[in-house]
Amino acid sequence: MKQIIYFILTVMFFTACDTEFFNTSPATQVTTSEVFASENNIDAFVNGSIRFLMENSTSQDNPGLPTTFLTHEVMGEDAFARDGRYGYRDSYPFRDPFDNTTRRALFFWTLQFTSIDHANNLIANIVIDTNSKPTLKYLKGQAYALRAYNYLNLVRQYQFTYTKDPDAKAVPVYTEPTTPITEPKPLSTVKEIYELIIADLTEAEKLIQGFERTVKNRPNLNVVYGLFARAYLTMEQWGLAESYSSKARAGYPIMTPAQYAEGFNDVSNPEWIWGHPQTQTQNRGGSSVTAYLETTPYTTNTAGTNLYYGYNSIMPDPHFVALFEDGDIRKSLFEIADQPEEAIYRHYRYRKFRNKYPHHDAHIVLMRSSEMLLIEAESQARQNKIDEAVSTLNELRGKRNLSGLISADFNKESIIDEILLERRRELWGEGFRLFDILRLQTAPKRLETNQTFIDSKGNEVALRGHWITKFPDGTEFTPNSKYFLFPIPLNEINNNPNI
Repeated sequence: MKQIIYFILTVMFFTACDTEFFNTSPATQVTTSEVFASENNIDAFVNGSIRFLMENSTSQDNPGLPTTFLTHEVMGEDAFARDGRYGYRDSYPFRDPFDNTTRRALFFWTLQFTSIDHANNLIANIVIDTNSKPTLKYLKGQAYALRAYNYLNLVRQYQFTYTKDPDAKAVPVYTEPTTPITEPKPLSTVKEIYELIIADLTEAEKLIQGFERTVKNRPNLNVVYGLFARAYLTMEQWGLAESYSSKARAGYPIMTPAQYAEGFNDVSNPEWIWGHPQTQTQNRGGSSVTAYLETTPYTTNTAGTNLYYGYNSIMPDPHFVALFEDGDIRKSLFEIADQPEEAIYRHYRYRKFRNKYPHHDAHIVLMRSSEMLLIEAESQARQNKIDEAVSTLNELRGKRNLSGLISADFNKESIIDEILLERRRELWGEGFRLFDILRLQTAPKRLETNQTFIDSKGNEVALRGHWITKFPDGTEFTPNSKYFLFPIPLNEINNNPNI
């Protein structure tokens, strides 16, 4: 793991707003002793570490960790990448996530292991004793949470789900800061990595007790509970997943229909438990995560043609749109781009994500109460608590302008199916689809569309949808396929003799 071993400890004091988007060099380089000489320095290091994970980029189509979110989405069935459009056109057909020679494969790996090294330096160098101030404990707790977050993502990206084979080899585990003489680690098992995740979150839970954050980019106790819930959901420890998801969403009410329609772009949204705020200069504008995902026109030209900002690469599939009930606030956010002159003509627009005009500085959502509610409902259903599961799900449905479901209409299997369908409807674009495909050991069902519409010129034309329905080798989509897993990059294989 020489990309990490030879990583020189750097601290990015991203407090100014003039950071160059694609400059991967730090604004300031300091030695380890200087970094941890004061609590203010440590706090700046934590802030810089979070910004590195969310904003560091090797190219326009790698906008930080959210690059993986968008990749997860286009590897499913509810979103597709526009043919020929820059960004995720090779992720959609399972090519660049599968090919270990691509720069994106290297970026996924290096970004997250560098973030782990940041966390390891914080954990190793923040000394806690009986006289330590609570604020110092909070900072160390955040480091444990961030390390757990990275490993939870990695273990679900590079290996099949926990219950399929907990002894399968996944990724190396590093729990100490790396140096030029660090021995590269072998691959650890899925079980070993989950044990580390739970241990880290347990430590974070102890240290973060009482922490009141001022910005939602910092992991607090609710975030820790939410990460526990994600881990236990995948481990199928339903009682713990139910308990932690319930605690995670406490104090973060589900957004109203009006708030949903405002566009997912600001951490001030009451149900965002965790998010990454950005200023205009921090955001990558037309190549930001939202600009790849957004399909909302921001203005029109003098001829009345809709104009779009950014690449607008990722589209909702027409079969996905058909999953929504009449009256659902989310359904009202879909509309067909029917002007032959507009950039995304013949595609569905989805106004879920809007890029905070006029500065295009949308914030990044990392965890919401709706996700936690759906974990809670699914965990209840898996335990055959039908009444509780329906009641929990109805809490979300009511906030989407839908009538409540009736418990008597469902059994265990049918309410689980309904909850899983709701996960697809509610969490679209937020990076969960591939995780669910792997967790549930299913395969996406991509169907070509035969839907037509009348455009603004009065012509009947075909709507665009999926154009890739098989794996690169021509085979049908199947559960637990090798194409669902991210590859260990070739550079890492060449440089780490222990894997």
